[in-house]
Amino acid sequence: MPPLNTLRKRFAFTALLASLTLLSGCITSNDALFNTSTTPMRAGRYDVQYFVEGQWTKFGAGSLRLVGGKYTWSEDIEASSLLDWNRDGMRFTLIEMKNNYFIVVAAADDLGSPVWIGHYVYGVARRSGGAFLYDFPSCLDLLVSLGLWHTQIEKIETHECLYSNKASLTRALIAYAQRTTMRKRLAPSGR
Repeated sequence: MPPLNTLRKRFAFTALLASLTLLSGCITSNDALFNTSTTPMRAGRYDVQYFVEGQWTKFGAGSLRLVGGKYTWSEDIEASSLLDWNRDGMRFTLIEMKNNYFIVVAAADDLGSPVWIGHYVYGVARRSGGAFLYDFPSCLDLLVSLGLWHTQIEKIETHECLYSNKASLTRALIAYAQRTTMRKRLAPSGR
């Protein structure tokens, strides 16, 4: 049997991992926090690319439709089987922040298995040339990017960073976007 001190260290490490896993949920809200949107992306075919070993690598492709200020993203069948969202397409809106940064707003029901507490899930995007870099940070990612300041997080419920105020959500996502390197992008097909 391992010494008691070793068991305590293992238990402490396990407890830390468990708490970090609980905090790894998404950025959410129960109510629609934004009533305006912008349409900076054109409808058409896009490649899903990840930044791997210093270069953009194509992961999949799909189509972006725009109807009434809302986007619908539909991936080709081979890529969509690897991702967890509604096969009819993921609907989202973009909210302009500043300096080519945008908040991505998706209804939790549009994601494949909505296990989130809130009804809306938030991400961040940045225009870079003709492409859009994007990320859907976890609650843990957001806390780490803020230097583990929980004062800017309105409420942590189970494992979600749950917001009810547009201004505090925007401040938190701007801080995250400025401190992180986004490694996913949608680029017009053929680029």
